[in-house]
Amino acid sequence: MPTLKHTTLGIVVALAFVAFAPHPALAAETASSTPQETFNEFVDDLALAPAGKEEIENYFASLPKATQEAAAADPSTLFTYPEPSSTVSQVSTTSSDEHRVSLFSGPAVRTLQVINRQDVEIAGVTLITFSLSYTYEARGGSVTRNIACNGAASGVISASSSPSTWISQGRGTCEIRTKASVFVKGVPFQFTKVHSVTTQAGNPARVDGRIYTA
Repeated sequence: MPTLKHTTLGIVVALAFVAFAPHPALAAETASSTPQETFNEFVDDLALAPAGKEEIENYFASLPKATQEAAAADPSTLFTYPEPSSTVSQVSTTSSDEHRVSLFSGPAVRTLQVINRQDVEIAGVTLITFSLSYTYEARGGSVTRNIACNGAASGVISASSSPSTWISQGRGTCEIRTKASVFVKGVPFQFTKVHSVTTQAGNPARVDGRIYTA
């Protein structure tokens, strides 16, 4: 499968990636717990290997007391966001697609696919991975048809994702809205993130993307 373009999405991950607002019941229940105990319970409920769990807990223990207290109340204060990986490739057409191509004059119709992955880390250990796959049809400099838009979040206790697509002024967009929860003492930290990619005007083989809080 020939690769047309490897492009890094310009995702501004510093814009309040996750709004972890602790539930009032959680605050009352953890009032007698130390920040380390509260944070360790958060880490316990993530899908981490033992070595990664230990690394994060040791990192937390090395932080100043004020930083620990803030992170116990809102773990997202420790989140970092490495550069996302993104690839745009041309994929094979089906026989029905080839028939549709023959109906057009001018530039050939191409079927393109974007694969994007965005990790969320603490101390270099991946906690959550947001992934997106967008397949679309393009002719010349415009997107002509959306074929598939799928996404998921891994590394959280529970998550549900709903996709949507549209075409505007020749640019195609795939958007994944993910609702996720991480539990501490049975009470959830809940957040909703939107992960999207949009093709660039005049060049469907290049995309721009972002992840933001809904």
